[in-house]
Amino acid sequence: MSYPTRASPPLRSYQQDDLETLKNYEGRSALCVLATGLGKTREFTEFLRWEVTQNDHHCLILSHREELVYQPLTYLEDIRCGVELAGKRAHHEPIISASVQSLVGRLSKYNPREIDTIIVDEAHHAAAPTYRRILEYFSSATVFGFTATAHRGDGIGLSCVFDDLLIERDTLWGIQNGYLTPIECVQVNLKYDMGSVKISEDGDFNSADVARVMSGTAAGVAEAYEKHARGQTIIFAASLGEVKDITHFINKAAGKQIAAAVTASTQKRDRILEVYKLGIYKVLVNFGIFTEGTDLPSTETVLIARPIAHTNVGLYAQMVGRGLRLSPGKTSCKVIDCVGISNSPICTAATLIGKDIPEPEPEKAQQEKQPDENKKIEVLSGDNIPETWIKKESKVSIMEKGAGVDMHEIAWIALKNGGYILPIPNVVYRISKPLPDGTVYLRRNKACAKVALPQQYIFDWVYQDLKAKHENCRHIWDKSQRRYWDKQPVTSAQIGLIQRLAPDYKLDTAKMNRGEASALIQNLLYAKEEAEENAQESP
Repeated sequence: MSYPTRASPPLRSYQQDDLETLKNYEGRSALCVLATGLGKTREFTEFLRWEVTQNDHHCLILSHREELVYQPLTYLEDIRCGVELAGKRAHHEPIISASVQSLVGRLSKYNPREIDTIIVDEAHHAAAPTYRRILEYFSSATVFGFTATAHRGDGIGLSCVFDDLLIERDTLWGIQNGYLTPIECVQVNLKYDMGSVKISEDGDFNSADVARVMSGTAAGVAEAYEKHARGQTIIFAASLGEVKDITHFINKAAGKQIAAAVTASTQKRDRILEVYKLGIYKVLVNFGIFTEGTDLPSTETVLIARPIAHTNVGLYAQMVGRGLRLSPGKTSCKVIDCVGISNSPICTAATLIGKDIPEPEPEKAQQEKQPDENKKIEVLSGDNIPETWIKKESKVSIMEKGAGVDMHEIAWIALKNGGYILPIPNVVYRISKPLPDGTVYLRRNKACAKVALPQQYIFDWVYQDLKAKHENCRHIWDKSQRRYWDKQPVTSAQIGLIQRLAPDYKLDTAKMNRGEASALIQNLLYAKEEAEENAQESP
């Protein structure tokens, strides 16, 4: 197989910084997390060029799909490279790009000390036994893993492979620094119910069950596309059958073929992608194909018609990432989340870089109604969904950072160091900044946990502790109950306290509300407390 060459674009400033970080790394194995669209392939191929030309090192790239085996070679046409893939065999070239499935059966042809540097592409797969067998065989090599997400659906941490988290640039960082397009989101409620679908051992919904409950929603997906999509669009469907049906409905409505179906069995897939890049095909409808290694920057809309469990945010991030790359004339990426009528937690655009969108508050007893709370919340069964297939649509604001975990609608206050704090009467819960492996420490008042635990475990534990011991303070720690209070104008007492804690702080009382003032106060108090603790520990 031949592969097209491409002129390597100049490194961006952060890529130059990352390259120096890679060059100076002295450990054994490190993970590098760069959101889809931030150029991880460009980064690691430039590092490999330096390794070969300056250090005379032999390097190995590990991938799990054919497209990913050949993709980095398009940046390395000036260096002799070999390929280990099916019928292709390498001959000890300075750089070898290998399929994990092929190489694991050919290790005996290599000297274990032959490879100096290993790059694991899509490194969230690296905990799998085949990867670990290869890495253990080349035990003297320095290993760098590159991925857009460190999340594995099955919950297995990557600390079993990587010692250090060397680089981390997430989606929000890319958007805020102008390297990825902003996201705008629409949630569309379709007539399906995930209530009976269980999460499998791999951390996602059972695929057969998903296909069953999503069967018959293709018309709704097509309608969501027609009503909300902008520009070229990628649709992630729930099954092979849904791919076929969605494609049919879209083409029928358009009166011509503007959509193409893409599955694992699709012949001449590369040709379809080229037609899409030319703008002849407006829509690609796929099932499990475009989650990795697909560079289609002209994509302006990503439509998620395949529910993804909240435990598998990594897969969701890969899907949305298809639309985040910059392209001339493109101002944002539109994400259309097709959600169901049940309360099953699924990933949405807000899960990716923020939190799930809070549902409208139900009316509360013995509480004065505000003008915007007079409308009664209607709970509909599936039989009451309108014939248009679409129950409800809502634009979503998602530019609020989070970790893709379920925080149970607790009113945690984010600290500037990356941790969280929750003060209620007589108790202050504090979660530390995540360690490189993603674990955190929990403090309850002055008592600190002796071991670091996964973030989700800590959020779950605090939620249970609050429900069991502090139900009388729910109006303080439950976001749904304090949302109205948070949106009110800042109080004079809050202004006075902020001015005492930070006399030089420029306070804009016209723009700040009570919730924002509360968060600022807690950050100021935490900074003061931390400074006092550090002073006490100093000799």
